[in-house]
Amino acid sequence: MTQKDIKSNTFEYGEWTYKLENGRHIVDSPKEIPNSVFKYYYNNSNSKNAFLNQYLFSSHPYHLNDSMDCSDLLWDFSNLSEELYLKFYTQYGFDKLFEVNYDGEKANGFAQIKHLFYNKITNESGIISLTTEPLHTLMWAHYSSEKGFMIELDWHTVKDELKTLNPNLNNYAFFPIQYVTNLESVDFFLKNCSTPDVPFLYSVGIKRKDWSYENEWRLITYMHNYGVPSSVLSPLPEIPSQHERKLFYPIKAIKSITLGKQFFNSSNVEILVNPLTYKMKSSEDLDFINFLIEHFNDRIYFCGEYEVDKTFQRSSERVSFSKIDCNTVVMERYDEGFHQ
Repeated sequence: MTQKDIKSNTFEYGEWTYKLENGRHIVDSPKEIPNSVFKYYYNNSNSKNAFLNQYLFSSHPYHLNDSMDCSDLLWDFSNLSEELYLKFYTQYGFDKLFEVNYDGEKANGFAQIKHLFYNKITNESGIISLTTEPLHTLMWAHYSSEKGFMIELDWHTVKDELKTLNPNLNNYAFFPIQYVTNLESVDFFLKNCSTPDVPFLYSVGIKRKDWSYENEWRLITYMHNYGVPSSVLSPLPEIPSQHERKLFYPIKAIKSITLGKQFFNSSNVEILVNPLTYKMKSSEDLDFINFLIEHFNDRIYFCGEYEVDKTFQRSSERVSFSKIDCNTVVMERYDEGFHQ
């Protein structure tokens, strides 16, 4: 890969420019910042807890489902000088814990120092995957199994209160993923960059075109001592967390919530009284529905399929809920919503 842009602390790749500007990570792209972004969730305790308490989980790369997503395989260390190599080990005290052998590591592709760099950087960064696709069949299948739910967030409202609700947050970056046919590594020691911030930003902002259907917008959060989970991918032990990987947002940022078309199923419904009346089991899902009734009854949608000329398309119809008794809920449908 060659650096096309020689401006200080920038890296240009295709139509995207990754840069460090006034201490902030910025990605310039051809895409306009969306007003709404969507987050899909499985129906499990962690997902419901995140929604009920209004936070997004800032993942470590080890949590992600694409093995090349944010991978240190995208970091080209071949231009690492012996001076910088020794400086890194002594600056962070790693020379007291690990063997320091420049020639030996160079012959091994700098595997050890790359892992140390990787843990150092990912200990202080988190990844939140969002999308602009609310009705994509594969997204519903892969990220909610049709039994989960999806929330719509007003990005500008989230952004305006990030620092207030997350006082330990050092910084953040928000940008669209760049999808490419072939992944290429980046020189981690670009001559025009004073730090590895820009190569790191590139590595978290690029994915293969196989994933382009997701239309992902990525929110990167930066906080000291997030921790690094143990992984079979790394020979290094887990780094304990001093701060939870949670990014809080205001409840007013939730513009809508959509339930998967199989949200109501035998795991949470005791009796189907009629097609729109559910006697629910006492469970987290019943508490979840009660929370929706209390806070979002004017902005609930239900995902489904509708038939047009013998073909089926994905839809999302506005609904509301009422209670017959403490366990029985009735869904009311409205002839409004959106579809593919």
